[in-house]
Amino acid sequence: MNLLPPGIFKLRSQFLTELRNQLISNSFLEIDTPSYKKIVGMEPYLDPFEVTSPNKKEKGYLITSPEYSLKMAMSSGLERIYEIAHVYRSGEEGSPIHSPEFLMLEMYVAGWDEFNMMDFCDQLIETLYEKMQGSSKEINLTLSKNTSLAKYRFTNQEIFFQTTGRGWTRPELIQTLEEKNLTFSKHDPYEDLYYLVFLNLVEPKLPLGLVYLYDYPPECAALAKVENGIARRFEIYWDRVELANAFFELADAEEQRTRFSAEQNLRANLGKEVFPIDEDFLSCLEMGFPTKCTGISIGLDRLFMKILGKSSLKDISPYT
Repeated sequence: MNLLPPGIFKLRSQFLTELRNQLISNSFLEIDTPSYKKIVGMEPYLDPFEVTSPNKKEKGYLITSPEYSLKMAMSSGLERIYEIAHVYRSGEEGSPIHSPEFLMLEMYVAGWDEFNMMDFCDQLIETLYEKMQGSSKEINLTLSKNTSLAKYRFTNQEIFFQTTGRGWTRPELIQTLEEKNLTFSKHDPYEDLYYLVFLNLVEPKLPLGLVYLYDYPPECAALAKVENGIARRFEIYWDRVELANAFFELADAEEQRTRFSAEQNLRANLGKEVFPIDEDFLSCLEMGFPTKCTGISIGLDRLFMKILGKSSLKDISPYT
């Protein structure tokens, strides 16, 4: 345990209080969902923690996100919901901005597209930043000044061309990787090639400030709608630190089943445990999930870290 000034604890409490105030004032309803589930998400590159009872007769997983449970709540007819949840991801260690347990804000709004959500996040982050600057003065805690609030929006294609000189088709990714002498196989899945280029060549060159990247390759759609060959999703970066991931949500149960099956195959090919498809989740898409809905997950520890102008989670939590 690392010792931190008591002001950090006070400021973190005020940060969460102000966050809830902002959401409540915008008509969001707070939902609480299970952190232990029998079936977890399919994401091929996320691994949950397995939990078993002492007698080994019960087995489940700690959630990597409350996403599925919240979407089931949305299918009941709710319009604006959120949860502030502790989530768990195995392998999230070895970096000052990673932790196997972290605090996540997840929100869903019926009737919004991804651009409505971007506008709301702009307002939310700016308000939290200003409030925390004021609160820090009240408790005599000096914050760092190395955080920029400049704001940018780029399509994924734009940022690839700006940073690598090429787009993100498979041949272009391979050409870029060969040019930069990065290790890969031409038989690697598209997502592996994409993220190898993105993490090594694109992310380090993002402008400082808040950057919204939207319109992703269809192969990276996950739970987002694909229209005109583009996955309608976006991510938020603050000074090149990933903060958030958002989808203009897919509401087609059959299409989602097809994607889940593909993700099962990918997990098997990667030598990972293959989870059963969550039939309850698919049924909620059929029962009343809104056809126009955007959801977002925001890493609150990273957001708090950036608001304070820090560069490590150890600077804002004694438990990391």
